[in-house]
Amino acid sequence: MHRILIFNPSFIGDSILTTPLVNALSEIYPGVKIYFCVRPESADLFRCLENVEEVITFDKRGDYKGLTGLWKFAYKLRRYHFDTIITPHKSFRSLLTLKLSGCKNIIGFKQSSLSFLLDKKSDRDMKLHEVERNLSLLSKIWDEFTLEKARNSGGSPRVCEDRGYEKKVGIFLNTLRKENKKIIGVAPASVWNTKMWPVENYATIIEKMYFKGVYSLVISSPKEYGVIEELKEECCVPFLDFAGKTSLTELVSVIDNLDLLICNDSSPMHIAAALETPLVALFGPTTESLGFFPYGRGKSEVVEIKDLYCRPCALHGGRSCPEKHFRCMGDIKPENVMAAAEELLA
Repeated sequence: MHRILIFNPSFIGDSILTTPLVNALSEIYPGVKIYFCVRPESADLFRCLENVEEVITFDKRGDYKGLTGLWKFAYKLRRYHFDTIITPHKSFRSLLTLKLSGCKNIIGFKQSSLSFLLDKKSDRDMKLHEVERNLSLLSKIWDEFTLEKARNSGGSPRVCEDRGYEKKVGIFLNTLRKENKKIIGVAPASVWNTKMWPVENYATIIEKMYFKGVYSLVISSPKEYGVIEELKEECCVPFLDFAGKTSLTELVSVIDNLDLLICNDSSPMHIAAALETPLVALFGPTTESLGFFPYGRGKSEVVEIKDLYCRPCALHGGRSCPEKHFRCMGDIKPENVMAAAEELLA
C-alpha cells in the first residue's frame, strides 16, 4: 500500500478521536502516505501532524453540497488513486461518495448505511471507546491485529496548536501564577442544548473558585457567545473572557496552558484529553457507555447522575429534554463539580 485515506468529516471531537488510527497506521506501515479527510472548520487541528501527508476537507453544506457536490468530491478523490480508504463515518452519502472514488479497498463498519458498498467490514462494538472502535477497523488489513497492539500503536489522540500564540498565552497566564494563583478553564457551551450544564451553576463554580484564589478563563466558539453573555449576567466576580476570540489552534494553545478544564461533553473536552490537561467533564444526556468519554493518559473526572432511568437519551444529546425534567444535568450540584475539581487541582 502506498496511499491510505482516513475519512471522517464529522464533529470536531469525532475527528480528534480518529487520530490514534492515523498514529497506528503510520507505525504499522512506515513510509505509507496517509491522508485525513475532515470538515473544513477542524482541518487546522491536524495539519501539523507529521504522519499526515495532507488534510483533505469535505463540506457537504458548502462546495460539495447536493448530488452535484457528491460527484464533484468523488472526482477529486479519484485523482489521488488511493489504495485503501478507511472510514469510521457511517452515512449513506459518505459511502456512496467513497464508492464513486474508484478505490477498490474501502473498509468501514457493517452498521453503516449502504454497508454492502464496503469491500471489508468490521463490527462496531458499542462496548468499546470510540477510539478503540476506530482502531478495530485495522483488523481488516493487519494480520497481527489485536486490540491491545492497536491501542499501543495508536497511543493518545493528537491535535495541533499555534506555537506562537501558546508562548504568548503562557507568558500572560504565568504572570498571574506568580501570585500563586491557579488558572482553570470553563467551557459552558455546547452545540446541543441538553449537553449544557445550567449557566448559573457554572457561575457558582467561577465564584467559589475566585474566593479560593483560583482564576477562571472562559472559552467558547463565536457562535456560542450568547451563553457567555448569560454567564456574565449570572456571575458576580471577574473572569478572563477568551470566548469567541481564538482560532481553533489558538484555543488548543489556551487549553494547553490551563491547570484544569471544566466542561460539558464537547470538543474542548477531547482537546484537553489529547493535551493531558486535567479536566472535569459533565455528562448529562450522554453516558460513558456510548464511548466518547475522555481518552488518554491525562487525569480526568466525569461527573454524572448515575442510574438515571432515561440516560442515555441520544447519541449526541438533543435540543430539549424528552422527559421534560432535565434531571441528568439539573441534578448535578456545584458542590459535586467543586469536589472533583479541587481533587485534581490539589
